[in-house]
Amino acid sequence: MVSNRFLWVFSIVAGALLLSVVLVSVWQHDVAMGGMMREMMGMSMWGMMWWVYLPLLVAALLLIMLPIVLYLSARDVPVLAGLTAEERAVVDLLRRSNGVVEQRDISRVLGISRIKTHRLVASLRRREVVEVTRRGRTNLVKLKASQRH
Repeated sequence: MVSNRFLWVFSIVAGALLLSVVLVSVWQHDVAMGGMMREMMGMSMWGMMWWVYLPLLVAALLLIMLPIVLYLSARDVPVLAGLTAEERAVVDLLRRSNGVVEQRDISRVLGISRIKTHRLVASLRRREVVEVTRRGRTNLVKLKASQRH
């Protein structure tokens, strides 16, 4: 499975390469043929060939900008879409409790075993939904700021 980061980097690099090829091509054509075209047609190479370069420039800019826009728009989106019903119940409990609950209270309030609670909290921590800090003989589970709305 290819990661999103690889696709984003690939898209940006491909867009930058396409953009540089287009700009070098325009410059090269203008240097090589510009004088002759200005004499014959009265305009530069860019003025006559804009319809060839414009779609390539648009494609290059889309390849560069699309991953950046997607990254910035997805940064603060809650991750609730991929959670199981039990994980959502933990997140709902955290939201009702101002974002902070002891792990043993999660187990008690939801009526699930300590092992199951540990697994749910570990899964939520891996998904970067919660932060866990040790507090005495239990853990303090905090809902991350991006997940509180």
